[in-house]
Amino acid sequence: MLARRKVTFFYLILGLLVLYSPIGLAQTPASLYFIFPATTPNPNGEITIARKRAYDIFVGVTGTKVSIDDNRVVQMETLVAAGNEKKAVALATSDRAFYNVRLVNMAKKMSTREESAQVPLNDFVATFVGAVRDGVDARQLLTGNFFYRGDPEKMIAAGLTKFPDISDGAIRISNAHYSQLEVRYSLYDVLVREDGQRVGGEGGINPDAAGLITTRAFMQAHADAGTNRRLVEYTFREFLCTPIQEWKDATRPDNMIGRDVDRFAGGGNTRYQTTCKACHGQMDGLRQAFAYVDFPNNSIGVSAGVPLKKFSSNAQIFPQGFVTKDNKWVNYVTGPLNKDRFGWRGPLTGAGINEFGQMIANSKGFSRCMTKRLFTEICKREPSVNEEPVVRSIASDFEATYKIKDLAEIIAIHPSCIPRRN
Repeated sequence: MLARRKVTFFYLILGLLVLYSPIGLAQTPASLYFIFPATTPNPNGEITIARKRAYDIFVGVTGTKVSIDDNRVVQMETLVAAGNEKKAVALATSDRAFYNVRLVNMAKKMSTREESAQVPLNDFVATFVGAVRDGVDARQLLTGNFFYRGDPEKMIAAGLTKFPDISDGAIRISNAHYSQLEVRYSLYDVLVREDGQRVGGEGGINPDAAGLITTRAFMQAHADAGTNRRLVEYTFREFLCTPIQEWKDATRPDNMIGRDVDRFAGGGNTRYQTTCKACHGQMDGLRQAFAYVDFPNNSIGVSAGVPLKKFSSNAQIFPQGFVTKDNKWVNYVTGPLNKDRFGWRGPLTGAGINEFGQMIANSKGFSRCMTKRLFTEICKREPSVNEEPVVRSIASDFEATYKIKDLAEIIAIHPSCIPRRN
């Protein structure tokens, strides 16, 4: 009884603080948007096992805390008690907080080098959330030529009167549109899809778009300067959940390693054979996909079929090394361990970023990675090594529809996942 009264008092005070804060209800950010109980808490009511289960599922799926008497939780309780957790979890994934909080946090961690949810909203995040809301096949997240932005008409319908800049410059050469959108938004309500990813220069359409890989945020993080190897490294890291330390393999061919890699570091060949080759032998074969893309002048740049200068930098280190002439790539990440880990399906050679994205999206590794990421978000822990069979089983079920929403529902009620309140 006392515990119930403390919870009730806590939500009362929290609600008053938000209501009278300088932000105001019209400008309440998503992190506070869903706090208020939808019903008045009953301090004398019984907290059933089904209610607790419904509450944990709701919090796990949406990433927000509400009163245990919230009417959404109460509705879910009825379904849980009737043995219908599938319908119960569907109520949670239909809630805007699933998109505005849970998916936003997940996508932010994937969008930049910081891998932190504490980064501004960007086109990567908005595109991920919008595509999930619209039920887009998850494979299109790595192959589609589209992006999501805020739509003034939808904002008017949502009751907003001040809109983020939707000019070409605010989207193409800066993050202004998305940082403004984050101040007052429910992404679920205001996002609109726009076909044709934009690039710098004259602001044309990207001729080799690959979904999230070719968003401005991802390109800014990984194509700015460098040698474009980071684009390969982080594609594997974010969409296959595997850092390069885990997929390096010194047994693979080295015929596509660039001229900027020293074969005789320290005066001998041992270090190259055991260390350098392990990463570059596979990474350099794939980085050719990005031979024509750069991030100059704060926007995506695409050359007209001419490899960028960064691919020929430091050529004097080993002149006999591979010379990039086009964007044709080959996947050498096919050793016994990696073959099982990534489960490649389809062509292992291709040209350009879109075909590279198709290879990643069609792999079993992509489905498993999306499973691991959502499992970690909803269950508040990473799946253990011993749970790899569970991950693979869930990923296989996910491939029946390739809908991220369906995947979240499978995970939230899976016996291996006990959604946590903290």
